[in-house]
Amino acid sequence: MAALSFSGIASGIDSQAIIDSSIASARLARVTPNQKKVGELEETNTALTTLGEKLDTLRTTLQQFTSLSGGGVSKTGTSSKESVAGATASNAATNGSYDLTVAALAKNHTYSFNQTYSSSTNPVQSVGFVGPESVTFTVGTGTYMETVTVTVTNNTYTVGQFVSDFNAASSKAEASLVNTGTESSPAYKIVISGLYEGTEKGTITRTAIGANLTNLTAYSESAASNSSVNIGGIGTVTRSTNSISDVIPGVTLNLVSAGTATVKIAEDAATTTAKLQDVVTAYNDIVRFIGENNQITRDESGSEVKNILGPLSGTRTDDSALQALRANISSAIASSGSVVRVFSDLGITTERDGTVKFDTTKLQSALSSEPSSVNDIIEGFADTVALTGGTIDKYTRYSGLLDISINNNKTLITDLNRRITDAEKQIQRMADALKERYARLEGLMSRLQQQQSSLSGALGGR
Repeated sequence: MAALSFSGIASGIDSQAIIDSSIASARLARVTPNQKKVGELEETNTALTTLGEKLDTLRTTLQQFTSLSGGGVSKTGTSSKESVAGATASNAATNGSYDLTVAALAKNHTYSFNQTYSSSTNPVQSVGFVGPESVTFTVGTGTYMETVTVTVTNNTYTVGQFVSDFNAASSKAEASLVNTGTESSPAYKIVISGLYEGTEKGTITRTAIGANLTNLTAYSESAASNSSVNIGGIGTVTRSTNSISDVIPGVTLNLVSAGTATVKIAEDAATTTAKLQDVVTAYNDIVRFIGENNQITRDESGSEVKNILGPLSGTRTDDSALQALRANISSAIASSGSVVRVFSDLGITTERDGTVKFDTTKLQSALSSEPSSVNDIIEGFADTVALTGGTIDKYTRYSGLLDISINNNKTLITDLNRRITDAEKQIQRMADALKERYARLEGLMSRLQQQQSSLSGALGGR
């Protein structure tokens, strides 16, 4: 039935105003509360998602201190002669001093043809060459071996094409044109350089060449070689690289030149402090976020006093996460420590608002007196909180506690939206019924008025 619109011409009743008021009243009672609840649940889910992101930030900062990352105290390597060798150390490195004698550095293989060319557009093999003929190289050895073949097609095939074709065929060496002459009188040589140091991956051998490729017969080379270093207490070590990380646990030696140097490994107080400050910052961010979103405030600006609920005030998931983190902080202990046993001994103490304060000078003192106890406290806390299956993972993983809360809210939102849709349909049916009723009333009043007018006319004519 088509919608009717009228203003009570016959009855004098503003029917549309009555219908609009009835619809508004019905929506206020049956739709608005559900819409408000949907909005609150969506805000809660947004806040829970943000909380998950903040928890993941805390986990990332803590993962630097887990047992998988080497422990709770950063280490540093220093060298008596950086021009000979330097060192970097992971958290897992053991303190100590190592005397080094670097005998040789690892280097890559360089192979160059003796023939020179005035331009990259010169043919590799000039007039008289027919082709095609190929030159083949073997790069690397064993499982790292690669065979590279370049085919000189005819006497117009240029040195530029040779370089391009070699590079397209190789992943372990690179060809280039090197000007051994002057700018005004260039003399380009084809030079092939290994991309890897050492004899295992870096060797370059010409294994075959066409009989008529006379310009590529003569060559010069500088062979690949391994590094050699004597480490006091360990002995002589040779490697195919100048970065040696598999001899001293947790330490990478970086060889620079032949000579002697002493490398020392010790606690890195500055780095440990900076990383722990990041943990404190991430934790306090979580505490403040939960506090701000858990607030219930009173609005007394109108005639009616209203309580305004924070997005997280209707859920316990955030409080549960914070309580778990606080319990983890309290339970982190160095059982063998004498003066350093708990987080407060590292300068980390709880404030009245739930955040923590960090006294960095106290951490420096603890690192000087009992570095192993400092490590036990931080590493134990990091493992409990940040590893897979740890406190944060239980909340942020797929189908974790945050996911469960968010999905429960989504189910409620779906149900509320269905109720809203059903209520709107019922309200519309009510509105249609009211319109029909008032339309009939107007029709009746109109007919009565016509009858009254006819009656009055008849009586007046007597």
